[in-house]
Parts: sequence; C-alpha cells; structure tokens
Amino acid sequence: MRTSLQICLLPLILLMASCASGNSNSPDFKAGYSDGCASASLDGADKRKENLTRDDAAYQSNPNYRSGWGQGFAACRSMNAPSSPGAGPFGGQTL
Repeated sequence: MRTSLQICLLPLILLMASCASGNSNSPDFKAGYSDGCASASLDGADKRKENLTRDDAAYQSNPNYRSGWGQGFAACRSMNAPSSPGAGPFGGQTL
C-alpha cells in the first residue's frame, strides 16, 4: 500500500517541481538567466545591492523571468566562487 502511494505521488511531485522551475525555453526565462548571470559576475555580487542587472518589473510579475534570474545568478555565482576555503571575504579567519 505504501509503495503504491509513493508511486502515485512521484509523478505529481515531478510535475510540481517542473512548474516551479519556469520554462527554460521561454525568452523571458533566457533574459532572466542572462541578467542573473551578469549580476552574479559582478565583483562581490550581493542580491541586496542596487547595482544588479535586473528588470524589476519583470522580476515582480513574470515567473519565468524570476526563475531564470535566480537560476542564472546561482549558476554563475558558483562558477565565480573562490576555489579555496581561505580565499573568501574573511581570508580564512575563524569567526
């Protein structure tokens, strides 16, 4: 019984996950991804700063743009992360 319930819920969970990630083929997603990646590439990128590359109106109203921006920011930020643990903003200091 439990296994059959899990099998029935799996497609539903996958469907919901795909909806949450936005349509990666849409022009809005691609524009958001590009802007998010450009923002993450800025020196010391911080989502709270005002100098981000982002269309705020589209970010507020368009789920595809917002999803693309977030995914682009995360992907490019991880590519620009320091390669060694001591190379971060605190220079290896312990807090």
